Amino acid sequence: MDMSQPARNAPTGCDALNAAFLDLGLRFQWDEATWGVLVEMEDLRTQIAYYLEHWQPHLLAVYEPAFLASLVESRLAAPAGARMAMEAMTRP
Repeated sequence: MDMSQPARNAPTGCDALNAAFLDLGLRFQWDEATWGVLVEMEDLRTQIAYYLEHWQPHLLAVYEPAFLASLVESRLAAPAGARMAMEAMTRP
C-alpha cells in the first residue's frame, strides 16, 4: 500500500450530501425515505428546493435553493478536510 497517499473512503450519494450539509453547518440530514424521493430529481438545486418546500419551508425565507446548491456543490468538490464557511461564499 502506498502510504504517501492516505486511503480515503469518501462517502457518495446521500452520505456525501449529508456530510456536506454538516460541514456547512446546515442542520438537516436526508434519511433513506427522503433520499428515495429526491434521488429521482434532475439536479441538486431541484432536490434542495423540493426538500425545503416540503420539510423545512421556514428556511425558504432565509436561503434560496440555488444558493444552497452552489454551497453544497462547492463543498463536495473541495478536498477532504478543506475549511469552508458560508460567510466566505457570495450569492451569484
